[in-house]
Amino acid sequence: MSENGLEGGGGSVLNLATIADHPSLQERAYQTLRTAILDGRFAVGERLYESKIAEQLGISRNPVRESFRRLQQDGLVDVRPRGGIYVASISIEEADDIYRVRGALEGLAARLAAERITDSELEELKSLAFGCNDGVPDELNRSTVSNADHFHKAVHEFAHSPQLLEPLQLIYGRVLHYRNVTLRLPGRAGVASQGHVEIYQAIAKRDGARAELVMRDHIEGARISLMRHLDTVTPPELNPEGQVATGEESVTPPRWSRRDN
Repeated sequence: MSENGLEGGGGSVLNLATIADHPSLQERAYQTLRTAILDGRFAVGERLYESKIAEQLGISRNPVRESFRRLQQDGLVDVRPRGGIYVASISIEEADDIYRVRGALEGLAARLAAERITDSELEELKSLAFGCNDGVPDELNRSTVSNADHFHKAVHEFAHSPQLLEPLQLIYGRVLHYRNVTLRLPGRAGVASQGHVEIYQAIAKRDGARAELVMRDHIEGARISLMRHLDTVTPPELNPEGQVATGEESVTPPRWSRRDN
């Protein structure tokens, strides 16, 4: 290879960095993986393989490795020494803390949404709020969790606060698995759906204080239900891969046990 970066013999080839190492591609890989985790497409505690993800994305390992580093800083993945990389799981105490922080952040988002939402956005929020109420009360159908997520994310967006949106996305991503748990508790889906309607009504009246209060009460109800449920859960039996053996398939569990003191 000559100093000018051209390879001799049978034609010249420019010695350029591969596109996989380009910063813009690293950013795209990071955003793709971050979105996948926040959307719950990877299970809590699931192991992430650098080579497989690189192959799926059609890129080299370098941007994937850099993405894992950034996702670890975001608190979305755990890097275990000589043990691989896993979607971050959380203890009961951490879940409790996160729900309390979530209540404060989402309460502020609801207040700001009441002050800043546009008329067209209000119509969209109305559709989402009453869409969450479709079906039989207190029963969970396939769209319940999805509708609830869309409603909350719409409130986040309609607050029109980039400074608030980023921490909200991180917090919300940490509780996605537990939201699936709480919405499956007896009666919780109906209570949550009614809460969305009340939040919408407060925002529609441009009553920021009321919107914040109702949202915080809504999240607090979910937190209390989750804590009561987790206190009754027996840690599952794990197979050698650290997964729950169900008889049909292995499912990676969250960390149910309490944090060591």
